[in-house]
Amino acid sequence: MVKRLQQGDAAACEAVIRAHHRFLVAMATPLVGQGLADDVAQETWLKAFAAIKGFEGRSRLRTWLARIALNEAHALLRQYKREVSLEGWGVDSGSPIASSFSDKGTWSHPPAQWHHDSPEALLTEAELHECIRKHLHRLPGDQRSVVLMRELGGLEFAEIARATGLSEGNVRVLLHRGRQRMHAMLNHFEEVGTC
Repeated sequence: MVKRLQQGDAAACEAVIRAHHRFLVAMATPLVGQGLADDVAQETWLKAFAAIKGFEGRSRLRTWLARIALNEAHALLRQYKREVSLEGWGVDSGSPIASSFSDKGTWSHPPAQWHHDSPEALLTEAELHECIRKHLHRLPGDQRSVVLMRELGGLEFAEIARATGLSEGNVRVLLHRGRQRMHAMLNHFEEVGTC
């Protein structure tokens, strides 16, 4: 695929856009907002296609695109003078479900069973998806970016670390914290039935 892109194959360009565009928009959204995420993705494609001949394949294509998108997001924020402070980026804010565990590390308040075995439960699936989307956007920016890159983009820890400039250990902690927050949200949804 990369060779075809480097040769300017239009079908390959179209295929790679179809495969990665949604990922780029989803990754940029937490950084610049929904309104500018498409702009970031478009700029990413322009930069990527202009530089594809220099792509040496030392990382996966998606990782390379993610790095370009992050750079474009930061450039766009600077352009709009809405740069988000990176103070706190990568700082561990603690576990949101720590109170659910005893001192021995066992559940003191086990999570509710998650099930969808009734028509009502199936009908709430759309509400659950909306709730997941809402809470995903409430995650701190660093956690949201790592969760999106890993869960949506399927990037490896090393690839996320390269794309974000964080250590792999820090990426793992951010992913763990983000997953815990999402778990707490899902548990609340299952117990209460609302977002």
